[in-house]
Amino acid sequence: MIACVNLPYFAAAVERRSDDKLKQKPLAIGGHSWEARPVYAFSQEVAHRGVSPGMSLRLVNVLSPESHFLPAAKPQYGRVSAEVVDVLTDFSDTVEPQELWHSFADSDLRQTAHGRTLPARYCLYLDSLPLAEARSFVGELGKQMRAKTQLAPAIGLAQNKFTAQVAAAVARPNHLLPVAADNQADFLANRSIEFLSLGKETLRRLRLLGIRTLGQLAALPITALKEQFGAEIEPAYRLAQGKAVEALQTSPPKRAETCSRWFDDPVEDGQVLTAVFHQMAHELAAQLQKTSFQARTLSLTLNCEDGEETESVTLHQPTMEAERLTGVTQELFSAFEVDSGVLGITLTIGDLLPATARQLAFFPDTAVSAQLQRTLENLAAKYGNGRFVQPALVEHYHPLPERRFQLTPVLHDPALA
Repeated sequence: MIACVNLPYFAAAVERRSDDKLKQKPLAIGGHSWEARPVYAFSQEVAHRGVSPGMSLRLVNVLSPESHFLPAAKPQYGRVSAEVVDVLTDFSDTVEPQELWHSFADSDLRQTAHGRTLPARYCLYLDSLPLAEARSFVGELGKQMRAKTQLAPAIGLAQNKFTAQVAAAVARPNHLLPVAADNQADFLANRSIEFLSLGKETLRRLRLLGIRTLGQLAALPITALKEQFGAEIEPAYRLAQGKAVEALQTSPPKRAETCSRWFDDPVEDGQVLTAVFHQMAHELAAQLQKTSFQARTLSLTLNCEDGEETESVTLHQPTMEAERLTGVTQELFSAFEVDSGVLGITLTIGDLLPATARQLAFFPDTAVSAQLQRTLENLAAKYGNGRFVQPALVEHYHPLPERRFQLTPVLHDPALA
């Protein structure tokens, strides 16, 4: 059995948990009401006003002017999510967290009905536990979740992962929705095809064919679907039938860092954009150097007056150098065909890897060597001769490594002081 714990409007729930004054206020998270950047998250009241993920803060203010705007406390959301995982690991060794609580990250799930409520979602593997026993087990899980995190989980329980996720998405907060193994297809039949991670063009064509529910899709012959949409439609078809078996992904997601700039007025000056790229690259490089990580991928998104464009690149060698990031960003920018003013820029570095130490040359003959020599001489002048030694090559190919060099004292010449 698979249990799916869904915490809708997660960021707003975390903000309200930390401040009782916010509990009765509709929340828009991510910045000020006059900014052009996308809203990071929002509460259910704001969603009922027609606000959806990806809308700008300005548009949120138009649709829901009574909203209380506040900045995104990203580290706090991560800490509360870790609290939830700690509770869940008491009930299962296999927990798959899915962070869908912010609206403008590059995840396909956020474009589906699953991500519409900007939830934090967690799937748990319950082994071969029968449904009757799993219900009481998950009921206790929900009680522990409410008591320890003060959050209201909606929980789905089913034989496979997708059905459990759909059940959790349609369940009410603080309620459990179980689905029997022999009832999965019937349960999914009336659900929207937007629960499937399909491209916009595929969804558009399915709607033109009158296919709007999972049951309608599952009733079609797979051969006809493949002729129309190609082989990539088959996994979605199996999900719609309730027959797909998906393993939980317990490995942590690849780390990424993002830096954004949003302008009050459209920018068309290339020199201004170049200066912004330079500043953003240095900010991201500082974050990498602080955490000792290197970036392997870099993505540049331009929000223009006539739409949004994204270019990405995978580096041959990961880097944390600001100049390298600046140069790659400039190359990505040159690939755009910008015909209108730029409203915003988002620079994302991903696939972060721990930085590997670089072994310095034992017998350097570069400018670094001269600088090191001067430093050693200064130290010798300060602390006295005989305190420091340096290697000198004697026999490069001697069979005994210790005979290939000798250590000589670093001496300070007072006449050079």
